Parts: sequence; C-alpha cells; structure tokens
Amino acid sequence: MDIPPVRDRRPLAVQVYDRLYDTLINADESLVILPPEEELARRLVVSRTTVRQALALLEEDGVIERGTGRRRQVAHRAPTPTGTVLPLEHMAQSADALTVERVVRRVSPATGWSARLLEIERGMDIVTWESVVRAGTKVVASTLEVIDATHEPKADDERTMYACLGARYRKTAALGSLRLAPYMAQTRTWRDASAPANPVTITFTTRAKAGPIYLAKHVVDIREISLNLLADAHEGIVEDIP
Repeated sequence: MDIPPVRDRRPLAVQVYDRLYDTLINADESLVILPPEEELARRLVVSRTTVRQALALLEEDGVIERGTGRRRQVAHRAPTPTGTVLPLEHMAQSADALTVERVVRRVSPATGWSARLLEIERGMDIVTWESVVRAGTKVVASTLEVIDATHEPKADDERTMYACLGARYRKTAALGSLRLAPYMAQTRTWRDASAPANPVTITFTTRAKAGPIYLAKHVVDIREISLNLLADAHEGIVEDIP
C-alpha cells in the first residue's frame, strides 16, 4: 500500500482521513488490511494520535471495519434498506418540544468522501449546514448536512436542510446509502452542552428524481430520544431505534 506523507495546510486528521480514504477506495485488492497505527504514522509523518483520530472517522463512516484479530480492513458493503428518510426533527421522538438551531453554514471544496457520496467532482463547491437539535433546553443531536452548492435550499434557521429542501424533494427522494454506527471520533462541537452519553451516528444519502443528492451525518443521543428512522410510502414506520 503506497501512502505518501501529508503535506498541505488543512488539519492533520482531515488530511490523513482524505489520504487513507483515497488509497482504500482506489485499492485493487478485494480486501485490504491496513497497516498498524505506528506504521501509518511513520509513512504519513504525523503522530499516532492523529492517525487514530482519522481511523476513528473512517470507521465511523463505514469505510473501514474491524476484522479478525481486531485488525482494521476495508468494510464490506451492506445492502441498503428501502424506505423514505424523514427530516431529523421528524425522526426524533421526545416528550419535550424539539427545536433546531443552526450553528455553522460554510461553503468549501468537496473532499474525496463528500464528492464520492454526492457524485460530484472533487473540489467542487459544497454547502455544509451544522445544527443542534434540542429537546426542551437539552441538546440531543448534532447534524451535519451537505449538498452541491448550486442546489442549496433557502435557509431556515429553525429547520434542518433536509426539511428546507421541501416536501416535493422528499416525496421522490430515494435512499441511496445508509449507515448506523457508534459515534467514535469526538469531532463535533456540542454548543453549550457536553457530548452525549450514548451517541449513534446516522450517515445517509438521498436522491430525488429531479433534484440533487443530499448527504447527512447525524449524531444522536439515543438515551435522550428515540428515532423513527425510516417511513414507507404511506408514512408508516418501518424501522425504529429504541
């Protein structure tokens, strides 16, 4: 596995993530076993801590998984379930009223990960919205939503991007990919709150017949709220996370 060292000005963990992602996605082998952390740190000329952060993100995003002997390897692809994805504020079930608060909106070049999932050229402009969801006054979820910059919906600080895309988009949106995983890398800023005790990451993409691909990566505290993750065509719930 040929992995050149990191050389640009972005945060090191992000650079390592992108470098490993490109290497793993483009690998010819049917199953790639990653070298140990120490060897990766030496090849990339970074600390082992930085490598561990990048590997945690890769595992969280479903790019790698733990194989025999806990060695990290390229993840197997699981079939995508069917169903209609709901906006996070509609997924979440709580006795307290749920509110969405926008924290960050930024335009940036697409990375290898986001470009592949959005099916656009790497380096094209994407828009990212980061928000927190509160049940009453308590933060129970953090959202990261991404879309091609040319298809950004009209901003509404009280709704997620997926909700702002509108009912017409969601009516024809098909689930492109879906992954549930433990929240492993502490990369989110939990505004005015501590990190959740039982966090789960939900990463998915949707594609509408006459619209763009939408990408979301939600971190949800499942001790505080339950999720109706998918709905069928009649809005009946087909999968729950208790």
